[in-house]
Amino acid sequence: MTNDTLFKLRMYAVPLGIILGLAYLNFALNYSLGYQEIYTHHSHGVAITLWCLSGFFQLVLFIYWAMILYNGPGKSPQFPLFDIYQQGDKNLLPLPDLFFCDEFGFPFYDSKSQSLRIERSFYSKYVGYNVLKFDHFCLWIGSSIGLTNYLFFMKFCIWFWCFFVIMLVYVSRYTRSSINRGEINHNFILLYIMSGFWIICISALFISHVSYVCRDVTTLDVISKKQKARYERWKSRQKKGSDEETGGSHVNCLAPKKPRKENGKRYVSVSRDNVRLVVEFDVGDYPFHMGWKKNWINLVLNGNRTQGRSEHYYTTTRFLEAIVVLLIPFAEIPFELRRRRSAADLERIPSGIERTIAEFNYYSNEVSPEFLKMIEDKIDKKECYIPSYFASRDGPK
Repeated sequence: MTNDTLFKLRMYAVPLGIILGLAYLNFALNYSLGYQEIYTHHSHGVAITLWCLSGFFQLVLFIYWAMILYNGPGKSPQFPLFDIYQQGDKNLLPLPDLFFCDEFGFPFYDSKSQSLRIERSFYSKYVGYNVLKFDHFCLWIGSSIGLTNYLFFMKFCIWFWCFFVIMLVYVSRYTRSSINRGEINHNFILLYIMSGFWIICISALFISHVSYVCRDVTTLDVISKKQKARYERWKSRQKKGSDEETGGSHVNCLAPKKPRKENGKRYVSVSRDNVRLVVEFDVGDYPFHMGWKKNWINLVLNGNRTQGRSEHYYTTTRFLEAIVVLLIPFAEIPFELRRRRSAADLERIPSGIERTIAEFNYYSNEVSPEFLKMIEDKIDKKECYIPSYFASRDGPK
């Protein structure tokens, strides 16, 4: 069996397992608890309320699951390279004042999609294209999560959590009366285990993503930051071990495996006084963090983008509106339709470099004023250098 086959089996098997598990939980919750216990021995109205709540939460849950899959994570358009020498080539993108680059000053290019890779985009093998603002691949849902379905993913988590909370509340309320009659339905045990397990898992996941939104970071950013800390700890242990050696070879079979090399260094190319400069920053500097209120408004009301709105748009009232839209099912639909219309406007531009430039400007991420100030301070302190392609161009031929 090939790796691709195993990959596809895992991709579809886990969501199918979730669906089958929910089918059993429906039997245990609605029949064993709802009918055999509550409806038969207690209250018809309470049982009917349970069935209505359970059905409603699961309906919302599956609709958001379908919306995550239907919308997809957001496919990045195919972009040509930057005109890094600024020769006026009409087949290349004009060089922006600021772009993220490698240590030599070159923009990122993805060979699989044959496209310039804009900031925060990442090639996902699960969908076969560059995903805009890629966050992670959710094994449970069976989809990559990115720019266009991240909000749906957050709301999916909310209603999944609500379903299990209702399950735990009802089974906790009526277990004692079943035991007092000398009866114990073993399905109740599974309801306790599954509701407790999933409430803990979903709570941890949702709280993590709330913190990510507050800082406007992605799961990839957090992973890179953790990899940096792990790599630095490994280097520290290696140095300490070498200092303690008194001579001869030293083999430690229990030594931890070398982690992925991640120094946390990132780079940005900036135009300053008609000169291009490369400035280094750390993966933990959060270039797109506009403040937690703005971040939530951008996610919920602005199509998960950081640009396109004036400063007057980001009010406390707008923030409260964003929280209400987050918590009410399907309240985000008008804003989603607005996002689709603005994206569709790009299609009305005739094919060519004009449309490519418009798409690049639309999907690019605006960096925060604090990050720009940090970059300017580094330049003022001479913590920068000329891109290598200018040095090689001006060097001997």
